[in-house]
Amino acid sequence: MHANMAERKAYEKIKGVDKLLRWLSWSYIALLLIEGALRKWLMPGLSDILLLARDPVVLAAYGTALTHQRFPLNKYVISGLALMFVAVLATLLIGHGNLLVTAFGFRANFFHIPFAFIMGTVLFRSDVVTIGRWWLWGTLLMTALIVMQFYSPQSAWINRSVGGLEGGGFSGALGRYRPPGTFSFIVGVVWFYTFATAFLVAGLTQHKRYSKVLLALSAMAIIIAIPVSISRSLILAAGLTFAVGLFSSTFQKHAFMRYVRIALIACVGLFIANQFTVFDDAKEAFLNRWERSTGESKGGVQHALVSRIIDDFIGPFTQSEDVPLLGEGMGAGTQVGAKLLTGERGFDLGESEWYRLTGEGGLILGTLFIMWRVWVTFQLGKYAFIAFRKGNGMGLIFLSATAYNLLVGQFGQSTINGFMVVGIGLTIASMRPRKTVTLTTNEQSSD
Repeated sequence: MHANMAERKAYEKIKGVDKLLRWLSWSYIALLLIEGALRKWLMPGLSDILLLARDPVVLAAYGTALTHQRFPLNKYVISGLALMFVAVLATLLIGHGNLLVTAFGFRANFFHIPFAFIMGTVLFRSDVVTIGRWWLWGTLLMTALIVMQFYSPQSAWINRSVGGLEGGGFSGALGRYRPPGTFSFIVGVVWFYTFATAFLVAGLTQHKRYSKVLLALSAMAIIIAIPVSISRSLILAAGLTFAVGLFSSTFQKHAFMRYVRIALIACVGLFIANQFTVFDDAKEAFLNRWERSTGESKGGVQHALVSRIIDDFIGPFTQSEDVPLLGEGMGAGTQVGAKLLTGERGFDLGESEWYRLTGEGGLILGTLFIMWRVWVTFQLGKYAFIAFRKGNGMGLIFLSATAYNLLVGQFGQSTINGFMVVGIGLTIASMRPRKTVTLTTNEQSSD
């Protein structure tokens, strides 16, 4: 009896800790979505400090997890920490030696990674569904915002950049600018709607927890947002996630009826979208930009898109003659690091992520960290396929929205870093039904 009481108290304690960590996970997601708004509109004078707005949440989570033995000391975190330790030593002893730049490089490369596993440990599939409901309602507000930015001049307050400066939009087509929404950069809009697509297609194929009204309205909002964004990356990323969602239903019961449901919602969403003038205006700008960037003068789609993607993967290893053996040092390739070292922002070691990693860590450490990221992606994919074979395709859907950033996304860009962390957490959580609550932290994180 005393043993049962002790077990009950221990369970209640863990339950309370997990509740706090769940709250911190929700806070992290909320800050990711609004920190750009804080930096542009509400507190522009604190723009540089707010770049680190999510860091206190991560520190609170680490403190709580370490105190109560809930920190995810799995093979991914331990191996990543080992790589970072060697990289920090190489940076301080051989590289640029700037402690502040090194610290920012560590933040960019790894600092938030363990939090992704904490999120995956304390959230469940049902939590992912709940987050998705709020996210899909949020697409209506985000789409309204980017439509206002699309039509407003760059001098308008709604198009302010970080720090309250004018011109928050980015070059698009036909005199229109790519709207950043609540984010500091257009890339936030890309991944916001890619994740919205993941929640939408999961709601259409994996569960029936969303109302038909929400599914139709959010589908409409996503359909309008794609051309309004004037972003090629969004249509490709969202298209991939949607295709994976369709695949996830292939071997499920009543697959045909699921496809009929998807087609019906898509048609309703497209019909509603076509009622808005902005849809036609945005399509014209989007198609113009697509033609200019992928037309014959640019070598066609193969050269403009496929060759660019291939170069992201192989370029760092075929164009590395001038890279020092152990690189320039951690953080040197980020915009913040470049500003601290040279006084000017820029991508001195290359704009693509693998160029940055090999430039900072050289072909030895840079390649090892690239291999670590590939390994984590592969492992997530393996477990997602296991869950898929058991009838749960949500892991595959959210991995499709996360894998590109985990592989080659710019971790030094705070918004991309945040979506990568949230993506890992949601991928793991979406494969965890409530009955796995008794698993240990490390077992849950590893799976």
